[in-house]
Amino acid sequence: PTVEALIRDGKVSHGYMGIGINDVTPDNASFFHMDNASGALVSQVEPNSPGAKAGLKTGDVITGVNGSAVTDAGKLQVEIGQKQPGTTVKLDVVRDGKKITVPITLEAMGSDNNDTESADSAKGKPRWGLGLGDLTPDVRQQVQAPSGVQGVVVGTVQPGSPADNAGIQRGDIIVEINRKPVESASDAAKVLGEVPGGKDALVLVWSNGGSSFRVLHPKTEG
Repeated sequence: PTVEALIRDGKVSHGYMGIGINDVTPDNASFFHMDNASGALVSQVEPNSPGAKAGLKTGDVITGVNGSAVTDAGKLQVEIGQKQPGTTVKLDVVRDGKKITVPITLEAMGSDNNDTESADSAKGKPRWGLGLGDLTPDVRQQVQAPSGVQGVVVGTVQPGSPADNAGIQRGDIIVEINRKPVESASDAAKVLGEVPGGKDALVLVWSNGGSSFRVLHPKTEG
């Protein structure tokens, strides 16, 4: 079919949903009411994209396409990439523990790449190794974050800390903590402070033009 499309159109178009996806892992499965580490986790939905129009939400877990099982993010990319723009597919989705079916009409692939630079500022958070600052217009410009991205900016990351181990870097934007949107550094510090001792924290991080869920494992004392 790809060769036929190339001959007919002079180019190959792939189906596109306009969402960011990660694997469901043993680390994060329980946060999304999943019994096992299987499926593609929606970490970002671009405004006005096919995914947004279909009603997909951050935190949805896609487990199937037209009845074919999706075991991880790579499988979903293959399934969707093989479909032509204009095709409507049915996604099997787990949302907050409930199974739903979401029809989505694919569009032609478009690409946007943003490079992230570092940001200034920071309020410390010793337990997690994160220094956070408010996402002011100046900082937003520095890290080249689109206007649709809301959250707090990472100003410092302590080496060897839970944040460092989770791959969080200076200039990243934390959008959610434990599924709660955060809009200021004090807001984020409050939510992180409410995490019980010894418990993991799930953070949604925007970095380099894409979003992904990361799990912060607290350091064991002693």
